[in-house]
Amino acid sequence: MLKKIIAIFLIFSTLLLSSGCNYIRKSFALDDNIIFVPLDSRPVNTQNVSILTKMWGKNLILPPKNVLDDYTKPGNHEALKKWLNEEASKDNVYAIVISVQQYINGGLIASRDTKYYADYQKKLRDLYEFIKKNKKKNLIVFSVVPRLKPTQFSDPEYLKYSQQIVEFSELQDMIDLYHRKSDEIKLEQIEKSIPKSLVDNYDTLFRLNTDINQKLIDWTKDGYINTLVIGNDDTSQYSMTNMTSRRLSQYLKSRGAMDKVFILHGADEIGMEIISRLANEYCKQKPSFRVIYDVKNPENIILPYEGADLKKIVEEKINFIGGKTDSNGELILYIHTNKNLGIKSDIDKYKNIGQNFGIADVAYTNMADSNVVDAVLKDDPIDIMYAGWNTPSNALGTVISEMPIKEILDKKLVPYDKRDEAVKSFVSFSFIRMADDYGYQAVVRNEMYKWAEANSINKDYINVESSNNELSTKMKPILDMLSMKYKGKMILGKKIKKVEANVAYPWDRMFEVEVIPRVELGS
Repeated sequence: MLKKIIAIFLIFSTLLLSSGCNYIRKSFALDDNIIFVPLDSRPVNTQNVSILTKMWGKNLILPPKNVLDDYTKPGNHEALKKWLNEEASKDNVYAIVISVQQYINGGLIASRDTKYYADYQKKLRDLYEFIKKNKKKNLIVFSVVPRLKPTQFSDPEYLKYSQQIVEFSELQDMIDLYHRKSDEIKLEQIEKSIPKSLVDNYDTLFRLNTDINQKLIDWTKDGYINTLVIGNDDTSQYSMTNMTSRRLSQYLKSRGAMDKVFILHGADEIGMEIISRLANEYCKQKPSFRVIYDVKNPENIILPYEGADLKKIVEEKINFIGGKTDSNGELILYIHTNKNLGIKSDIDKYKNIGQNFGIADVAYTNMADSNVVDAVLKDDPIDIMYAGWNTPSNALGTVISEMPIKEILDKKLVPYDKRDEAVKSFVSFSFIRMADDYGYQAVVRNEMYKWAEANSINKDYINVESSNNELSTKMKPILDMLSMKYKGKMILGKKIKKVEANVAYPWDRMFEVEVIPRVELGS
């Protein structure tokens, strides 16, 4: 009888050891949920982050839609605060991730306008009380330094002087760096050409952001925040975005919290990077990347919307998620920067060297390079992780985040009862990148813009129902083609039986879409 009991115990122990990353859990309590307050309500900050989370067996718990922002309508702070306190009190929480722009301003768009900072100090106190109460939990906070250029949602008068404001911002940074008299003279001339109220408004935005971020650094230093991430929104080589970020870095050094605070380039991809960092921590892995650039001297290349060179951005993101660069790394990350007619031969050359192969397509902004996607689809989209959307940081961060999570899947570190869902999530994420980055952004978006113009529709303020009908019609051939490319492919011993998808506009504009895949696996 004793032998049987011992045998049963050994079998049970073995199952625990093979069922997941952290098999020893506190009192065997579940810790499957990650509470997540997103930067805004767009799919890249909600749906995509949720799918990546499911890929390693966790659940992303998002606020209800009516609590979050909706395009130009800010989120509901009081409702968000109530929801966050309720969710944090539950005992199945592995981590809590909070976007400061959502919490304080009601979303990224609102954070670009000083009028949504009216009561920011009260909201900061609310946040402080929350993090003090939950300081023993795995608490990650992320914030974003404002972008260089005023947006299309700004005051018309502000937009009228947009180019002068950009020059003003660039000169401020150059003077801070180089202290040249010639730049000071130029700044005086530019400043005279802009109404003082607009200059004051622009300065105030960065001053308020600095105040908030310094407080977050202090709270991190004091042990209330486990990890703080500060991203740089759309910028250029010189800007007040860069200057603010640099001064925050200096403040950080003076406070001595360097090991817990990360200053990164980019914004929309930060949620995915945080999830990847959590996955690597949870599974105690340090992914090694062999990075291959299709250009020489990536340290000398500054791509559009970025405030640092390509190599720095790649390496900072790999470092943040808990990885390292290594010439013998298992994960092969290929950085595609230009129209490379030999991309197919490069894929053949590098794909089978490492355990996983990924392509960050930064050749164009706001869309994929069709040559790369053609090569990926002719090969096998399941074997190649890919991203080519929006800014270079967005695309880079997406691929860098996904690759280690795929490694967790490959190693069968996801609990057995969650593996099918994890595999479906991997296929869904891959399909979204092909359908969105390529299908919509590189092909259909311009067609929709033309349709909108022909029908006297403002592409930034659309009627969603009629636009969704036209979108579905235009996207159908691409979605059907992609479904055939995925059908029958094998992934981790599972055959893809079917992939179907719908598309819709998540906001009342045509800039982005939500792709909703449904994956069916066979034996």
